[in-house]
Amino acid sequence: MRKKRLKKFFPKTVCLAAAAILIAASLDARASQTSDKLKNTGKKIDELEQKKKDASEKVGNLQEEAGNLKGELAELNQQLSDVSAQINDLETQIQKKQGEIKQTGEELAAAEALEAEQYESMKLRIRFIYENGNTDLIEAILGSTSLADFLNKVEYVEEINRYDRQMLTNYEETCKQISAEKKNLKKEKKELVAMQESMEQKEEQVNGLIAKTQSNLTSKQNEISDAKETLEDYEAQIAKMKAYEEELERKKIEEAKKRAAAQKAAEQQKKEGGGSGSPAPSGGGTVTSNASDLAMLAALVECEAGGESYEGQLAVASVVVNRVKSGSFPNTISGVIYQGGQFSPVASGRFAVVLAKGANGSCTKAAGAALSGNTNINALFFCRASSGVEGTVIGNHVFY
Repeated sequence: MRKKRLKKFFPKTVCLAAAAILIAASLDARASQTSDKLKNTGKKIDELEQKKKDASEKVGNLQEEAGNLKGELAELNQQLSDVSAQINDLETQIQKKQGEIKQTGEELAAAEALEAEQYESMKLRIRFIYENGNTDLIEAILGSTSLADFLNKVEYVEEINRYDRQMLTNYEETCKQISAEKKNLKKEKKELVAMQESMEQKEEQVNGLIAKTQSNLTSKQNEISDAKETLEDYEAQIAKMKAYEEELERKKIEEAKKRAAAQKAAEQQKKEGGGSGSPAPSGGGTVTSNASDLAMLAALVECEAGGESYEGQLAVASVVVNRVKSGSFPNTISGVIYQGGQFSPVASGRFAVVLAKGANGSCTKAAGAALSGNTNINALFFCRASSGVEGTVIGNHVFY
């Protein structure tokens, strides 16, 4: 009777254990798929973040260029204002100079009239002398009643001659002065007109530069608008991908919970079937390793628990060592670390970066201790402590 019961018990136990193993394998496959999706999503987010950064820099550069154009436009407007003021001032000077030329012309005309008048007077006196000779003058002088009267009449005649000569001299000097002044005024007016023409040309050039700068500014503002739209589009895509990433993280947590439950069920079945107990032996054993294994394990520990306590770092290293010992995972450190869909830093590329530079001292110490058999946890898995998975919480991770 005892043998029959044993025959009935063992096949059922074996079937249940096999079923538990199959369920665990199925859950591991799903976890691998979710990890791959998370990896791809993370890469897309990184790509979008880089594109967003580039777009943001482009917006900043365009805004700086637009600011420079605004500064140039302000300077050109100030130049235009200055040139316009100079043109107005020159117009005022030209009008004033025109008035001075007109006045000088009138003075010259008056001098010419005086010359004509003097000329006519001199002609009359010359004609009188010519027609009457010097008889009247001599008679007038000889008819003097006294020497004093005689001298007075002679002096009078000389005074008339001196007056005529002085008036002629004054007239000649006045004409020369007025003519020179008129010539100088015309020259000054010509210079002012030339300056005005130059200022008008400059005004035209500044107006052209203003139009061109305004066009460039408008074009740059359109570029800024397009770049901002692109930036907003990247931000929207990033927000969408992050939401998807969060959904995958929630899914990963749920899968971790199911995997933990399946692991417990498998362990329970082994116990009920008389199995040896935990599939993850702890402490005392050793794992064959070399310097390369130590470097890889230390790099993984830094990626997963670089900011944790030494206890938390040792726990991560223990999980890797436990997997090597369990028989349910690859039997080498490198095989466990590079197994698909297991450790996100390996998929993201961060592990390779840390491995290339070398892990820090604390993580290297924890890796060495675990490889020597000094593990501090029996678990085969770990995830965020906030996931709700039951297990041993150390720092920000729960180990199960």
